[in-house]
Amino acid sequence: MRRIYLDRRVWRDSRDNWVSFESDPKLQITKTNIYGRCVPCIANLYQQLQEGKEAIELKEAYHCWKVVAVLKDKEECLEVLEQYEERFLEGHYVKGKFGSSQPSATSKVLMFHVEEEAERNRLFEELHACVQKVNPEAKVFYQRACANLYYDLLGDWRDWKEVTKIKNPAIRPMLIERIKKLLYWEKEG
Repeated sequence: MRRIYLDRRVWRDSRDNWVSFESDPKLQITKTNIYGRCVPCIANLYQQLQEGKEAIELKEAYHCWKVVAVLKDKEECLEVLEQYEERFLEGHYVKGKFGSSQPSATSKVLMFHVEEEAERNRLFEELHACVQKVNPEAKVFYQRACANLYYDLLGDWRDWKEVTKIKNPAIRPMLIERIKKLLYWEKEG
């Protein structure tokens, strides 16, 4: 039977708010994607914002899907992962994370990362079935790219094209600063 492996941080009290998971015990794809996909995607957005572009070429972000369940706590996230492992993992490779961007949040998010729409659709159905067993009131949905970087700038992801006109140019300076901090180009004082 295939397994879902968790990053070691899940077993200790950490200031890190997210815990990664993957079908590989060494989380190889997750580690590779951080510097091979996520950082270049964020750097691409940063460069276009710096250049004053009126539309953003999404590149990787356009083919980046998050299949998400909003759950009560870390324990529910682990229960849903266990359900998924038992019911659907055989024959599939999964990767993602769970937690929250805000330590004080009253809920936790379980998020699977995928690049293909067909995989997104399959995973959405499977995750929904698992969540129903653990918490039938929990919300399950999918979205494109990193919400905290793109949504305020470009609007609803359902309206995006591979090159999408900026809807809210006023947030450009704030978003540039957020990206600098996110990529550690500028340390917080």
